[in-house]
Amino acid sequence: MMVTFKLPPFPTFIIGGTHTFLKGKKHFKRTYTVFDLLYVKRGTLYMSENEMEYKVNEGEYILLSPGLEHYGHKGCDERTDVIWFHFSVEGSFSYETNASLQWRDLFQKEGTFTEPAQFIFQIPTYGRFDNRAIMEQKLDELVHLNEYGSVENKLQQQMIFQEILIILQKEALAIPTAAERVCDKYIAYIRAHFKEDLSVQEVALKLHYHPDYIARSMKKTMGVGPVEYLQQYRISQSKILLATTDMKIKEVAEKVGIQDDTYFSRLFRKKEGVSPNRYRRFVHRSEG
Repeated sequence: MMVTFKLPPFPTFIIGGTHTFLKGKKHFKRTYTVFDLLYVKRGTLYMSENEMEYKVNEGEYILLSPGLEHYGHKGCDERTDVIWFHFSVEGSFSYETNASLQWRDLFQKEGTFTEPAQFIFQIPTYGRFDNRAIMEQKLDELVHLNEYGSVENKLQQQMIFQEILIILQKEALAIPTAAERVCDKYIAYIRAHFKEDLSVQEVALKLHYHPDYIARSMKKTMGVGPVEYLQQYRISQSKILLATTDMKIKEVAEKVGIQDDTYFSRLFRKKEGVSPNRYRRFVHRSEG
């Protein structure tokens, strides 16, 4: 099943977050007036909507529709980690049983000096991300921007959400670019090995690509170079440790692949605007 809508205006991001279902737990019953996308990062989620049952496995998503009741029809077999977000579509939308568009068909009407160009999107209500690492990176960025709640972060969330929808549309039409495929491999490798002492040259050798090609592909697709991405990912993982453990800063640094805790603290401040200790105090104060 595909949901079809016209744009502009672009759909609007409302809110997003993460949730963990422990073994035996299931999604509660509810009905929303907006779209609700659930992505399973780990485990399996059993969902029902409009009397249809879905088994959403790791790396898959389900797009739940406005006005339809949804709920978990079965408890999770194991711990299941989910990233979710809600968005609204201004105007009408419809459903198609099969994909009927090609990439060129998305462009509906040429713009003028006073009116924008018109497009149509057609996104599956259930599917798997082929470029999983890229999508997870974008989803992580989307929900992590909730942490400080600044005006700038709220605006950035709208921009990242638009990128996510475009990736969804491109995946639905099975047209990942060569650069996106390279980025997906690089990101997946970094996420699996970030605790190790890594260099871009070593990773490039492992992936059988030239370092310059990886750098160009990352910059074009993700907007950051391979070194900066590695730094960002290490810092994002350190924030989880700072928020959920009592590890010393030196231990946290080592856990994310940085042996020099002074360098780690300097990098953390550069990326987050605060020191690791201050970030930890801020998170704990917010939770309290």
